[in-house]
Amino acid sequence: MQQNIKITSEQIERLRPYMPNIDECLNTMDLEEFLREVDDAEIAQLDDNYNSTTTSRLVRELYIEIEEQN
Repeated sequence: MQQNIKITSEQIERLRPYMPNIDECLNTMDLEEFLREVDDAEIAQLDDNYNSTTTSRLVRELYIEIEEQN
């Protein structure tokens, strides 16, 4: 069952480059599914040795913000 995910328009726009399908995700997923997608977006930003990057840390910060406000 889909629930309303508390997310700001700023957070959406900051995630959009890493989640081009974010609007669809927000309309069809519950919080747990959405956070898995954000987690996947973070993983996609790791370097070739799976180390964090500036971008992966930004996505992780957004994940934490969204998780905390929900």
